[in-house]
This record gives sequence, C-alpha cells and structure tokens, in this order.
Amino acid sequence: MLSSWALETFGPRAGQIRQGVVDALTLALENAQDAQKTAQTEHLHPFGFTLMSRKFEALARTFADMPDVATVKPPGSQHELVVLGGNLLFPFRYAKDRSVDVRNARIGDGRPSGLVQALFTRFGPQPWAEQLTLGVDVAPPEPTPAARALTRLPEGTRLVLIAYACNAQAGLLDVWWGEAELLDHTGSLRWHHCEPIPLAGQSPAAGLPGVAAPVGEASPFARGAMPAPALNPRPPYERATALPPMSEMPYAPNAAADEGR
Repeated sequence: MLSSWALETFGPRAGQIRQGVVDALTLALENAQDAQKTAQTEHLHPFGFTLMSRKFEALARTFADMPDVATVKPPGSQHELVVLGGNLLFPFRYAKDRSVDVRNARIGDGRPSGLVQALFTRFGPQPWAEQLTLGVDVAPPEPTPAARALTRLPEGTRLVLIAYACNAQAGLLDVWWGEAELLDHTGSLRWHHCEPIPLAGQSPAAGLPGVAAPVGEASPFARGAMPAPALNPRPPYERATALPPMSEMPYAPNAAADEGR
C-alpha cells in the first residue's frame, strides 16, 4: 500500500518507481557481490567500490525509458544523478546490518562532500529550526563547481533520499526513502518523512529491530485500542463515614531518603 507522501511526490507512478528503486539496488548489490567473489580477497574494497558506482548506474538504467527523466553529472563527480519527475534520487548506505536505527542515519562516514551539502542546501526541505544569527553580516560562501552545476536543475526540484542497509554476505537488508535536512558537518540528518520500502519475502519493516515508525504517519501504537484503567471503588466504611478519598500515599521521609541513596 502506498503512502500519501509517495503518491504526492511521484503521482500515479509511485508504485512503479518504488519497485524500480528496489530492482536497481538489488542489481547493484549483486554486481558488488560478484566483484567481491571474483577478486578472491578478504578485503571488502571490491564490494564497496563496485556498489558505489553501480547504485547510481543501475538507477539511471532502470528509469531511462520512463517519461520526464533526466540525469545530471556535476563537475568532479563520477556519478550521474537521476532526476525523476522533479525529484532527485540520492541513494546512500546508512548501515551494514540492522543494528542501526534509520533515524540515526548519516550521509557517509565523515564530513559530507561539497556535492552532498549543495544537494541539501538547494533541494532539501526547509529546516524545521532556523539557526539564530548574532547580528553579524557574514558573506555567503563561494559556490562550488558542484553547486553551480545544480543551478541548471529546475528550482522546484526535491531531494528524495534512499537509505539502505546491506553487506557483502547478506545483500540488501532494508530500504527506506523520504526527505530530510542535513543537520551538521558530520552528516547527521533530521527526517521530515521516512518510510520503509518493502522487499520481497521480508517481514514488514515495522517488526524489525531498531526501526523507526514512518515520520508523519500514524504509529501502530497510536492505532491500538485505548486501555481502560482499573478503578478501585472506595470501601463501604469510608462512604458511610464520609471520609475524603485518599489519592496518594502519606509522605514517608525515610522512604524518600532511601530513594536518594
């Protein structure tokens, strides 16, 4: 079932695009695993280098014949970025297993590149909390070549992140997509919307360990029945003597002292 965010972002093609993302990532992972086997080394460089390139190439090939598709290759970048219906798709690996919550996902293992920062600045969602200024006029930084190349894209282009977890042994584990803002120079994100993309033969993402509920969607806990609190009726002798009800235990100084130890 498609979410309102997916339909609003991609329109009637949302289901086809969502499946295309899975197909592209699956192909890229298989190519990377094949490269690792062929290299016959315990080091994972063949897997990592192949995956880095193939994920962008596979996305471009998957959506090449779809209407309203364009690719952009910023200067200094080895990869073509896919722009589909005004949405710039950016895949990145946020984890090697399921121990990492997608809410803690980071772009890269260190400082985000100039291209990544430019993508968020130009096409990311409006930050929820604007940074306060100190009343000092600061000249804007000189735009990088990557940022200048992105000016050729339409102003209304939206950055759609595709966060996935995988490793060389298990392959593709989880895939999420949505929109987020870049918080700092360590690659930390604040998701505005994040939802799982279902994988064939896999349990729903909501049942996996360390998985965040989609931002903006109702949590399964919110849809449950409201528990009825147990009511303790007043004893008959209290009602007969009109004693006031007791809502709290009497204050016990010794018990409070024990808690502070």
